[in-house]
Amino acid sequence: MSLLEVTGLRTEIDTAQGRIRPVDGVSFAVRAGETLGVVGESGSGKTMTGMSIMRLLPPGGSITGGSIRLDGRELTELDEPAMRKVRGSELAMIFQDPMTSLNPVRTIGSQLREAYRIHVDSSRAAATARATEVLGLVGMPRPRERLDDYPHQLSGGMRQRVMIALGLMCDPKLLIADEPTTALDVSIQAQILTLIDDLKSQLSMGVLLITHDMGVISEYADRVAVMYGGQVVEQSGVHELFERPRHRYTEALLAAMPTLELDRNAELATIPGSPPKLLDLAPGCRFAPRCAFAQDDCRSADPSLIGGDHLHACFHPADGRTRTTAADVGVREAAEPRGSDSLVQLFDVHKRFGVRSRRPFAPSRAVQAVSGVTLTIAAGETLGIVGESGCGKTTLGRMLVGLERPTSGSVSFDGRDLSVQSRSGFRKRRRDLQMMFQDSAAALDPRMTVAALIAEPLVAQGVGTRRERRRTVAELLAAVGLPPEAAERYPHEFSGGQRQRIAMARALALRPKVIVADEPVSALDVSVQAQILNLMRSLQERYGQTYVVISHDLSLLKYLADRIGVMYLGRLVELGAGEDVYSAPRHPYTAGLIKAIPLPESAKNREAAARSTGLGGELPSAIDPPSGCHFRTRCPLATERCATEVPVLKPSDGLHAVACHHPLTTHVLTPVR
Repeated sequence: MSLLEVTGLRTEIDTAQGRIRPVDGVSFAVRAGETLGVVGESGSGKTMTGMSIMRLLPPGGSITGGSIRLDGRELTELDEPAMRKVRGSELAMIFQDPMTSLNPVRTIGSQLREAYRIHVDSSRAAATARATEVLGLVGMPRPRERLDDYPHQLSGGMRQRVMIALGLMCDPKLLIADEPTTALDVSIQAQILTLIDDLKSQLSMGVLLITHDMGVISEYADRVAVMYGGQVVEQSGVHELFERPRHRYTEALLAAMPTLELDRNAELATIPGSPPKLLDLAPGCRFAPRCAFAQDDCRSADPSLIGGDHLHACFHPADGRTRTTAADVGVREAAEPRGSDSLVQLFDVHKRFGVRSRRPFAPSRAVQAVSGVTLTIAAGETLGIVGESGCGKTTLGRMLVGLERPTSGSVSFDGRDLSVQSRSGFRKRRRDLQMMFQDSAAALDPRMTVAALIAEPLVAQGVGTRRERRRTVAELLAAVGLPPEAAERYPHEFSGGQRQRIAMARALALRPKVIVADEPVSALDVSVQAQILNLMRSLQERYGQTYVVISHDLSLLKYLADRIGVMYLGRLVELGAGEDVYSAPRHPYTAGLIKAIPLPESAKNREAAARSTGLGGELPSAIDPPSGCHFRTRCPLATERCATEVPVLKPSDGLHAVACHHPLTTHVLTPVR
């Protein structure tokens, strides 16, 4: 018997533009102890389906049809007081962003106690004991101490653990996890998803896992439902879906993913167009306007789900998996930059930030954000920087473009030390150094039109007349694939992928020699991500850009970067050609990061695959880092030498450079997964 049965669910919302139906006839079931993954692009109806089950719809929203049965109980018939009793006790939800879901002015303990005492008649002491128990259950270090902390005092992984603990306080029957790891590092993501998977088995709990990451679905879901345009278009077991996708949309999603096997010289497959707006929809298949296989019948009738155990709603289904794979070309690149022209040089760069002590009159402390990084970047190359949050990636990128100055050491561009230049001299250099920030919505002034945003760097540098700047804006909009009319619109009128294109156009306005891209596609759907990556590659070929791409997505960097530098707690621990770093990682930290990557291909061997991340525990504090090798507290190969001697970044056995006293060898690394 199914724990959750959703049948023909329809949800409608009144908006200023009209009435939309983000959930249109959705049906699926979840058994106890099972994980159903729900996947699709933004706007496909995934989150609204979860919110409909929770009965937490936005203003103007209502369930207009269908059934939601939880353990035999019809939720659509419950009044609000009865539904409040169900939420938290039998049904719980983990929201995407814990910082917006946790109350910033209340301690973790008070929020956990409240969630428990609302549903259980207990004393404060009993609620505190339960909160401590559940925090321990979700793997929180020193759970009793964490009760007195505020959300901002915890790392991203710890905050997500608190969100899971909130959901588990009353032992719910069903847990809905809405993009629980979108902004987390690959290692923390693996820890959180493995934790949910283990708790599911321990508590016989059903899990509805909502995500746009096909790799996450492949490793942590038992069955999967693919949504598009508010409808389920394909549903099957995970193995069947990844081996033999039937719907053309599913096939396109898989083809758009950058994987470790993809040839970096090949262009990523993309899905043209955008998801439907769900307002005044034309008859026919909703994917037809974007489908290369659509025919007349697709545009006149809406296909129904058929197929028994492997359901699909497609008149012209695929007959098997067809996605681009990489050929093993057998070419090894050197650990030195391609080309002979060194454009940027960093020599023994350190960056420290002062931190006030919580105690009065206590000595001040310092965060060691970057510690002794030496690096050369060649003109025209793409250098990838990877590592967990707090490793110093973004700080290093900000120093490269002059937004931060090193505490010691030097950053040179085109042979000139940026840290010793005058303000006017540095301003001229800034024309050649630009940065794309992670959150394009926050980086673009919402009060300025797109034309004004793109032209702003030109105005600041006194480049061109008004007419010339308008012409430059039009050329840049065309270069990044936006229509001319976009110039007079505002950032909030665009999707996430379109805003990132605007950010790219703005960065290109002064024709810089170096662009530092900080997590440029971390929050984008896989299809939009492929479009942005292809755009970056094409613009590099057109304008000869040098890229420094900061990311925690190792698959992305292997595809995009010529060389990859791996950072850990402020230090560069490995540096080499992308293919070398992934096929033969030398540092144990790099090998652990690779093990943590969720890949669709692993669905072929899900039963045999070990789900160990290879990285235990949290990242140590950058205020008081471990002595010697910073990674030694999490390294299975650490010895006494690692505690006393700092390893130096140098080539190992004639291969790429590694900072490790005990570098990995080929026989240790096979297989990496």
